[in-house]
Amino acid sequence: MHTLNAFHFLRFYKLAIVLFFGLQFLHAQETPPIVKFSASEYGAENQNWDVTQNLEGYIYVANNEGLLEYDGSRWVLYPSLNNAAIRSLSSYKDKVYSGSYMEFGYWTKNDKGAMDYHSISESIKEKLFEDEIIWNIEGLDKYVIFQSYDRLYFYDTDSKELNFSTDKENNYRLFKVDQKIYLQKYDGRIFNLENGTEKLIATIPKDLNIKFLLNIFSINDGLVVLTRTKGLYKIENRTLKKWHIPADTLLQHARVFRGIQLKDKSFMLGTISKGIVSMSIDGQITRVFNQKNGLSNNTVLNLFEDADANVWAALDNGLDCINRQSYIREYNDRDGTFGTTYTSITHDKKLYIGTNQGLFYKNLDSDENLKFIKGTEGQVWSLYAENDQLLCGHNNGVFSITGNTASLVAHIDGTWDFKPIPDQPNKLLVGHYSGLAILKNDAGLWKLDHKIKGFEISSRFFEILETREIWVNHETKGVYRLILNSDLLSFDSVTLIPDIEKSKGSGIVKMGKDLLYTNRNGIFKLEPSTRRFVKDSTLSPLIPEGEYLSGKLVFDQKERLWSFNQTHIGYTQKGPLNNMVDFNSIPIGNNWRKMTLSFENITQIDNNKYLIGKTNGYLLIDLEKIPNKPHQIVLDKVGVTKNEKDTKDVPILEEGQFSYKRSTLKFHYSVPQYDKYTNVNYQYQLEGLDDSWSEWGPAPSVTFEKLPFGDYVFRARSKIGKHISTNTIQYSFVIARPFYLSNIALLAYALLIFGVGFLVHKSYKTYYRRQNRKAMLESQREMQLKYIQSEQEMIRLTNEKLNQEIESKNRELAISTMSLIKRNELLRRVKKELKKSDDTFNKTHPVIKLIDKNLNSSKDRKIFMEAFNNTDREFLTRAKELHPNLSSNDLKFCAYLRLNLSSKEIAPLLNISVKSVEVRRSRLRKKLDLKRETKLTDYILSI
Repeated sequence: MHTLNAFHFLRFYKLAIVLFFGLQFLHAQETPPIVKFSASEYGAENQNWDVTQNLEGYIYVANNEGLLEYDGSRWVLYPSLNNAAIRSLSSYKDKVYSGSYMEFGYWTKNDKGAMDYHSISESIKEKLFEDEIIWNIEGLDKYVIFQSYDRLYFYDTDSKELNFSTDKENNYRLFKVDQKIYLQKYDGRIFNLENGTEKLIATIPKDLNIKFLLNIFSINDGLVVLTRTKGLYKIENRTLKKWHIPADTLLQHARVFRGIQLKDKSFMLGTISKGIVSMSIDGQITRVFNQKNGLSNNTVLNLFEDADANVWAALDNGLDCINRQSYIREYNDRDGTFGTTYTSITHDKKLYIGTNQGLFYKNLDSDENLKFIKGTEGQVWSLYAENDQLLCGHNNGVFSITGNTASLVAHIDGTWDFKPIPDQPNKLLVGHYSGLAILKNDAGLWKLDHKIKGFEISSRFFEILETREIWVNHETKGVYRLILNSDLLSFDSVTLIPDIEKSKGSGIVKMGKDLLYTNRNGIFKLEPSTRRFVKDSTLSPLIPEGEYLSGKLVFDQKERLWSFNQTHIGYTQKGPLNNMVDFNSIPIGNNWRKMTLSFENITQIDNNKYLIGKTNGYLLIDLEKIPNKPHQIVLDKVGVTKNEKDTKDVPILEEGQFSYKRSTLKFHYSVPQYDKYTNVNYQYQLEGLDDSWSEWGPAPSVTFEKLPFGDYVFRARSKIGKHISTNTIQYSFVIARPFYLSNIALLAYALLIFGVGFLVHKSYKTYYRRQNRKAMLESQREMQLKYIQSEQEMIRLTNEKLNQEIESKNRELAISTMSLIKRNELLRRVKKELKKSDDTFNKTHPVIKLIDKNLNSSKDRKIFMEAFNNTDREFLTRAKELHPNLSSNDLKFCAYLRLNLSSKEIAPLLNISVKSVEVRRSRLRKKLDLKRETKLTDYILSI
């Protein structure tokens, strides 16, 4: 008993060791690229149950929330009919069939590019078993078979008839192998279904305790069946016989959940918790995919191989696509023990890789784990092999590497690189943190000979020409030309080249006998005669415009010149016939490499196989396997938008007719390809707006906003690498004129213009009539004005004549007044003379009386006043109005003053004394209320 227990323990122990070391060994392999899709990316639940692909190349995924569609750039979710999880899918002919809880049917694309669901089970809804779920779907000839646990449903795609068979005592398992349908029932019997008849081919022995099979595969000598925990069995003589293969031990303990046979006859097996096991046709485990080496989740619910031999893994949490046929293999450091690859080399049938964690190696052409070389902990900068010796440039100095051991041979801080010195076979030029040094091989052992004096600048990029002419590029300081003296101890000259533009990430490299310098402006070649760098128009296209990332160039043994650009790695290759330079690109962008600027590296490890360093590991590429197959672009959807909240999809196979209000269009297109490192670029043209093609770009859609009315033709094409799609998608559409430019509107505008013209004509006619009338009235007014002016002129002339008459009368009055004054004065003198003689008084008394009579004649005064009143009535009227308190005598006095007579002249007229006149003047001033400074005569004249 104890012996038996010990035997079982020993067997289990051996198995544990095999599993442990086997899995450790496998997860360290280089693996095909894996494209991972999380639930947040595809926009549904975590759990996925099945995968299929339609004729156009679209991928469809059975998800807990419904059907997922992926065109290579965009995910779309279509909810299931009853909102239940879809558990099975199968693309057969032009339809995608699905099965779920109490429901099964098919999906087809409508004229707008979206998927529509058509229920098949609706016609027998009442006949479905309670809680029935469709777990598998297979198509053969004109039938599609849906399998639940208790039934098989046969759908005739021609007649649309649905039939079913039931075996509630024996659960069904349905398999399709080499265009044949096989069934396994719960009782262990395995049948081949031919023409609706079950043909028994084998029975599972009861002692194997196998309740159900996972799949049936075809191999060279028959059929094998896959079990969950028992491994694989061959069907022989109507029974199962163990298929003894190298992978058998692992499979018995891996708890396989799903398995498929690929087109190359190899196998992919999905497990409950160990990920995916890849197995060759003879049962050798070739690779294990799990979370440690890149798989999203270790629980695999289903597997599917697409048309490009990619394997899709429907996971318990996410969806992965394994690019099995990719020309790239990845090594990803997931625990930080490997680090970033800075250099690599093949030597003595081994691959050595230097990282920031140290130096690793493994045998070439093997899947063994990388091994670490002790003593090389830290930063490795370079590796150099000469004959049978390998040198390692390290942060701590120079190490000599023999097999898996390292020996420090020169303590030079920061050894950047090694270069052979022409005509000095036992010496190497070494660039380090503080200049240049010489290594010497003495009896097979390398050692530091000396540091070269006269140049103490860090020398990471340097090249040596045959004339002992050394060129050093320093990204910050510039390019130096150094002339090494004959004894190699110092430099004869050190020259900083002034006419070279310094550039971050610039590099210098020797290509054969040519020296190249690279910066963001292009690739420059050293002219031998002038020793100046001149831009090389032949090589500069290696770094396309807008693609510059680093000036680091690598020239390999195959005479390929490599560059590291933003979106790809480029390389040149001479043509086999014309010796012309061909430019090639590998779509591995910096987003995948993520290397520190100017530390990019690539190493040839075989004829067309290369190792490319990246941040967390490395890539292996095989140029011979780079795909060169044609591809096609697909128009997925056309959306027409009125505003952000009002967007609708339109039919894509017929010409579009859109109103002016819906003049914003968005086009979705894609190339159904699923390679991780394949970049698709698109180009479009909108004839009717701009006949020129757009620049190439990665966006799988384009929007044209508020297009003017007119006829348009949209075209798009795609490009992968250098290869343009074999087709060009095209969509024609018309944007109608706005209502204000429609035919009805134009007719209305014409009528309106006619009406307006008529009204304008009529208004002009009325206007001209009014203008004529106005002109006539103006003429009449002018005539009346001229008549009035003539009348006024006559009145003026009459007034002038009257004024002249008045002036004449005034002169006559003045003359008369003066005559009267002189007469009276003469009479007074005569009277005075007569009175002097007393003796003649009696004789002269009558004369004196006559004189007095004439002096006091009121008749003369009356005549004077009448004449004055006639000549200056206005004055008297104004004087009365201004001074109503003036008496008639005052007015008479004012009349004399208006004649500008003096007091002396007035006195005789009034027959009063001069003094009395002055008294009158004083009284008159008071009545007129004049100020002292105002002269009385001036005031009278101003009235």
